[in-house]
Amino acid sequence: MLKLSNILTKISIPVKSRRYSSYPISFTYHLQNLPATQYTQLSNGVTVATEERESSNACIGLYIDAGSRYESNIENGVAHFFEHIAFKGSNGRSKFDLETQMACLGAKYKCITTRELVVYYVECLSEDTALATEILTDCIFNNSFNKTEIEHQKQTVYSEMIDHDNDPGKVVFDYLHASAFQGTPLAHTVMGPSSNLYNFTDCTICRYLSKCFDPCRTVLAAVGGIKHEQIVNLAASYLSGLEPLKSIDMDTYRYSGSDVRFRDDSMPTAHVVIAVEGPSFSDDDRIVMEVARFIIGGWDRSQPGGLKHPARLARTITQGNLCDSYQAFNLNYKDCGLFGVHFVADTLYQDDIMMSIQEEFMYLATCVTEPEVDRAKNFLKAKILSDTESSLGTCMDIGRCTLYYGYRPSLPQKMQAVDGVTVDHVRQACYRYLYDKCPVVAAVGPTEGLFEYPRIRSYMYWARF
Repeated sequence: MLKLSNILTKISIPVKSRRYSSYPISFTYHLQNLPATQYTQLSNGVTVATEERESSNACIGLYIDAGSRYESNIENGVAHFFEHIAFKGSNGRSKFDLETQMACLGAKYKCITTRELVVYYVECLSEDTALATEILTDCIFNNSFNKTEIEHQKQTVYSEMIDHDNDPGKVVFDYLHASAFQGTPLAHTVMGPSSNLYNFTDCTICRYLSKCFDPCRTVLAAVGGIKHEQIVNLAASYLSGLEPLKSIDMDTYRYSGSDVRFRDDSMPTAHVVIAVEGPSFSDDDRIVMEVARFIIGGWDRSQPGGLKHPARLARTITQGNLCDSYQAFNLNYKDCGLFGVHFVADTLYQDDIMMSIQEEFMYLATCVTEPEVDRAKNFLKAKILSDTESSLGTCMDIGRCTLYYGYRPSLPQKMQAVDGVTVDHVRQACYRYLYDKCPVVAAVGPTEGLFEYPRIRSYMYWARF
C-alpha cells in the first residue's frame, strides 16, 4: 500500500507544460523552427519553390505572371475563360479519361485569375503528387482546346458574368479600377466584356497563351509531405521542354483621381468605395499601410461591441447609425496599389459616413496613437499566421512572393517587419498617401446623398496652423 502511495505521489507531480512558458519565447521558438522554403531554377527559367511539411497531403500550384492586365482590348477576359476549359481535356487525355483519373485521385483541381496573376493548383495526397502534377501540367501546357467545349463554356461564363453584375459589391470594385486606372490595361475587368466572350476561339486562346505563359514568368510551388528533389524532377520532366518567349513589356500604370457613379434608386442601399493610390506589393510602405488598414478595420451590424468597439471609425458609425457595413482594404499590384474603404449605406447617411471616413484618413496621418498601432499590429500578425496555416495558403504565399520578390520572406522576417512599425511610421506613410491627395470614388445604387467630387476632394486635408 505504501509503495502504491509513493507511485501516485510521483505521478501527481505536475509537469511544466509548454503552455505555461512565456508567449514571446515559445512563439519565437516556433517561428525559428518552421521548415525553410527551397528554390531551384530550371534552365528554361521555370522556378521551383517548395516547403516540406510533416503531412499526408500536398498542394502543388502553377503561378504565372499573366492576367487581364496583359490582355489587349479584344482579348480581355481570355485568361479567365481559359479557366473553364483548362481541365476539360488535353491532347493526351479525353475529357472522360481526365475526369475519371481526377475522380480516382480524389484531388481538387482549381483555378484563380486576377489582374496580374493566374494560378492553377491541385490539392492531393502526398503519395499522388507525381500523377497529380503530371495531369496539372498536361492540362495547362498541352490542352486540346476542344471547339465543342469552348462553345459550351461560353454559356457557362456568360451566366457567371450575369451573377457578377448582380453583385454590387463586386461591380463597384470593377468601377473603381476602371476609374482609377482609366486608359490603361489595369482598368480591365478579369471577366472582360460579353462582346469579347462570344468572339473567343481556339486561336484566340492559343495566341494569348503563347504570348503570356512564359517559363521565365512561371513558378511551380509545392507545400506538404513532399521532397524538394521530387518536385524538381517532376518539373524537369514536364516543364523543361517549354521554350522561353519574348518578354512582354508591362504597360505603365497611370492613376487618376476621379469619380464614377451608377445610380439605381431601385436598390435599397448603395455600395460606395473611396480610395487613394497606395504602395506596390514590393514597396516597404506596404506593411505600414497594412497596419493602417487594420486600424480602420471593418464593421457590420451583426458585430457586437457597439460604442466599445476597438476601431475608432466603428464607434463613430455605431453612434450615428451611419451605415450597414464598412471594410478597409489595401490592394497591392507589382507597381502600384489602392488603399481605401468600401461601405454600404442608404441615401440619408452617405455624406456623413464619407466625412467620417475622410476624417479617419486625416486622423491616421496626424493623430493616431501607439495603442491603436499595437492593436493593429497584433491583428496583422494573426492574419499572416492564419493565411499560411494551411498548405494551400502557404503555397499561394510562396507563388506570389516568388513571382514578385524572387523569394518568399520567412515568417520570422514578416513578424519582425510588423514589429518594426511605429506610430511615426504610420503617420508618415499615411501623410504621404492620404493627406491632400486626390481620391477615386466609385458608387453603385441610390447615390443621391453622396457628395459631389469637388467637395469630397476638399475634405482630404485639415487646415494646419
